[in-house]
Amino acid sequence: MFSGDVMGERMYAATSPRAGVAVQPGEIIPVAVPALPDGVVIRDATPSDAAPLEPVMRLADPDNPDGSWRQLPTAIRQSLEADKYTRVRAVQETESGALVGGTMALPAAWAYTHPMLMGSPNVHIIAGLVATLDSLAVVEAWRGKGIARALVADVERAAGAHEEGKFGAAILYVTHEPDLTDFYAGLGFTLSPDGIGIPTPAGFICHGPTKGFRFSVKPLRTGVQMQPTPTPYGRQLVIRGVLPGPAH
Repeated sequence: MFSGDVMGERMYAATSPRAGVAVQPGEIIPVAVPALPDGVVIRDATPSDAAPLEPVMRLADPDNPDGSWRQLPTAIRQSLEADKYTRVRAVQETESGALVGGTMALPAAWAYTHPMLMGSPNVHIIAGLVATLDSLAVVEAWRGKGIARALVADVERAAGAHEEGKFGAAILYVTHEPDLTDFYAGLGFTLSPDGIGIPTPAGFICHGPTKGFRFSVKPLRTGVQMQPTPTPYGRQLVIRGVLPGPAH
C-alpha cells in the first residue's frame, strides 16, 4: 500500500497493480500512442544520451540559455531510479542511431517551493500527482510526421501509469507558447491562460501565470474535473479530483 497525508489528512492511497484494485483518486484513462513513421523509435533515454540529446531539447526553448535542457543529466539519472517520477524519452533513427526528438515528464517542481506546501513531508506526493510535460522537441527534418503527437501520448501513458514504487499522476500540464495552443487542444488538452488552481485538504493552491506563455492541462484519470474560475491570479483552470477538497 502506498499512501500519504497532507497537513494531517489522508490524500491518496493506492494498492499495487498486482492486487487488481482500482487506483485512487480515479481509474487510469487508457492512452493509445499513435504509430510512428518508419525509421524511428521512441525509447527511454540513457546516461550516454545526455550530450547528443541536449541540442535536440534546446529546440523547445532556443532563446533561453537556462532552459530545462540543462537538467538533462540529472533528469535521465532520476528516470532510472525506481522511486522517482521523472521520465526522459528519446526518439532515435533506427538506421543512423541519431537522436531526432525527445521530451521529459517531470513532477511539478513548483510544488516544492509553494508557500502552502513548504515544510510538508508529503509535498512530493502532490508533485507526483501533477505531472509536467517539458522540452518537447523534434528536429526539423522529422517534423510534420506525427512524432510530437506520439511523444505526448507516450508521456501521458507513462505519467499516468501506477508502477511499482510510483504514484500515477492525475493530470498532465504543459507550459507553452501561445502558437502551440491549437496543437495541444487537438490532443485533448484544455487551455488556461492564467495558470491552474488545485483544491487540497489544506486549502486552495494556485500556480501561475507565466508571462508570455499559456498553460494547457489534460486529465490522466477519471473523476478529474476542470473549470475556468476567477482566482487571485486571474481566470485560472480549477482542477478538482486530483486531491480531496478543503476540510470543512
